[in-house]
Amino acid sequence: MASEPMALEKEPMPFNAGPPRKPRILLAASGSVAAMKFSNLCHTFEEWAEVKAVATTASLHFIDRSSLPKGLALYTDEDEWSSWKQLGDSVLHIELRRWADIMVIAPLSANTLAKIAGGLCDNLLTCIVRAWDYKKPIFIAPAMNTLMWTNPFTERHLMALDELGITLICPVSKRLACGDIGNGAMAEPSLIYSTVRLFAESRTQPEGEPLPVNVNLPRRSRILAAASGSVAAIQFGALCQQFAEWAEVSAVATKAALRFIDRDSLPTNVVLYTDEYEQSIWNKMGDHVLHIELSRWADVMVIAPLSANTLGKIAMGLCDNLLTCIVRAWDYKKTIYVAPAMDTLMWTNPFTEKYLTDIEDLGMVLLSPDTETSVCGERGKGAMADPSDIDTTLKVFLEPPSSDSDSMNAQEE
Repeated sequence: MASEPMALEKEPMPFNAGPPRKPRILLAASGSVAAMKFSNLCHTFEEWAEVKAVATTASLHFIDRSSLPKGLALYTDEDEWSSWKQLGDSVLHIELRRWADIMVIAPLSANTLAKIAGGLCDNLLTCIVRAWDYKKPIFIAPAMNTLMWTNPFTERHLMALDELGITLICPVSKRLACGDIGNGAMAEPSLIYSTVRLFAESRTQPEGEPLPVNVNLPRRSRILAAASGSVAAIQFGALCQQFAEWAEVSAVATKAALRFIDRDSLPTNVVLYTDEYEQSIWNKMGDHVLHIELSRWADVMVIAPLSANTLGKIAMGLCDNLLTCIVRAWDYKKTIYVAPAMDTLMWTNPFTEKYLTDIEDLGMVLLSPDTETSVCGERGKGAMADPSDIDTTLKVFLEPPSSDSDSMNAQEE
């Protein structure tokens, strides 16, 4: 049973009026099998924002309402006119448009894409889009069969949405619900969440006032955790879990590191960026460049594990993947920590000492490896520092001393 439409404000709250509030996200699902992930998407966004949801009739075939966050309002076509009796009564698609700071349509089906591109408005979702104030952003995450995605109509429709200022979160290649393997699968909920949040937290109004995401609100430290191709990357999930207990975390992994990372071990609200995503989100001049956006977003970067090969690349200024591009574009007023992990003979190789000197000259901080039995069976120095030690080091660096500590230090002086 659909939630009863709520009494919404006639006008949106001015960005700088009254006490700070969370951003308001309107999540919408259209008729794709990927709507099975809609509940996951709603749970992920609720950790950061106020959320309301809209679903088309076709999408309800795939949404398990019992799995949605408790208390979440899910609006359907039937709700559009249920509260309207006479002139002067609220119209739901107008009220939802006014309420939201951002709209996210995920999944966006081929049919709903075509409707929006043509200006049709025959259900609640498309009426909201047709009545939208395009000073506010809309994000779309398409989901469809590969042949639908590569159909000439799709490119035409996406161009029409781009002209409206709607932002595309590109689909990915994988095994689709129909059994085919190819491009067209909806981006993972964690990636959609991270993309929207990164945008919201970096955006300002023309007057220079920030959106309510960060108006007078203290925020947690932002850690960019990166893994390169060492077997020690099997500990990457545990490291991100520890960071996520006290900081905002985004993750980056090289292609070689992905052999050892269990993606299920990562926190649900941590997105793992790869080389493929870096390439997929850029289509034309003016589009976001991922390695630039991530380097701007982070307060600190941690490369753990840092392999011998990636150490050499960074020391020589190479930038042939997402991780090394971030390092090459880094603002060295901010710190990068590195936790090497390699075989003992690799660690004692003369190149290693040379490269460590080079990266220390850039201001990077070395988290020295341990001496223990390595994966290859040898015992010697080269094992990555323990995740708990890395976590403690960063926490001490990023978290300011408490007022009690300051007071005690003042008394001692």
